[in-house]
Amino acid sequence: MKTAGVIGLGILGKPVAERLLKAGYRVAVFDVRVEPVTALAALGAVACKSPAEVARHSALIVSLVADQAQTEAIVSGPGGLLETLQPGAIVAIGSTLAPAFVRDTARAIAAKGGETLDIPSSGGHLAVYEGTLSIMAGGLPATLERARPALSTFANRITLAGDVGAGQAAKLAHQLVFATNVMALLEGLSLGVAAGVDPTVMKQLLKAGIANSSVLQLWQDLGPRWKDMLKATATEGPLPNLRKDLHLVLDLAKELGVALPVATEASRTADTGRAPGHNDPRL
Repeated sequence: MKTAGVIGLGILGKPVAERLLKAGYRVAVFDVRVEPVTALAALGAVACKSPAEVARHSALIVSLVADQAQTEAIVSGPGGLLETLQPGAIVAIGSTLAPAFVRDTARAIAAKGGETLDIPSSGGHLAVYEGTLSIMAGGLPATLERARPALSTFANRITLAGDVGAGQAAKLAHQLVFATNVMALLEGLSLGVAAGVDPTVMKQLLKAGIANSSVLQLWQDLGPRWKDMLKATATEGPLPNLRKDLHLVLDLAKELGVALPVATEASRTADTGRAPGHNDPRL
């Protein structure tokens, strides 16, 4: 499996393609934006004009588009990858999505002779450049083992959570903890600063106590981006990832009959666009 495709060349997709190229894979790429396609073509990637063209060239296709609507479009829409999917090809879905949607997509892929992995990850754009993403995989063990060498070019921890959709369920559980950690950190910093504690000192004190977390450790580099994910958006506009993921968490909890009062309040607060401290440059 030395031919791979990457669809969606954003914060994760572009460096994923770069790492596959550096590892010697023949990589086909597609994005609705021409800039990342052109940049990767200059590094040796095959520039494609549709997901179907990517699938024509690839034994493994990594999808890293933004959401369910985009995933549906690149899989089964006009010019979608199902039009030219090779028998035995693996579609690895890296977006954070509803488990039920991924299972439905996997059935459509299976009908065309393909296999599916869901491979949502943790670590973000800093980790992908270093090849240290953590993947929460869902799918058949044999399918994962076939894809593992390629996935290992950009992830150093690949854990099988269960069948297709289980990776998404694990990622949503992870995002519940992550999102509430971000919001609790902002609230704690806001409280300490309001009481007169210097924000830098407050962060040092948190790091020295049992309230320390990887979110706090990465706050200097990634905090501004995470704070942006709590901002208000135009009505009917696309939600920032953190808020989108909280909505998916609550949808899954409702489906399973699991009460999540902390996640419910966190999502409600985030949706106001006024999460405490998110627009304070000192924090």
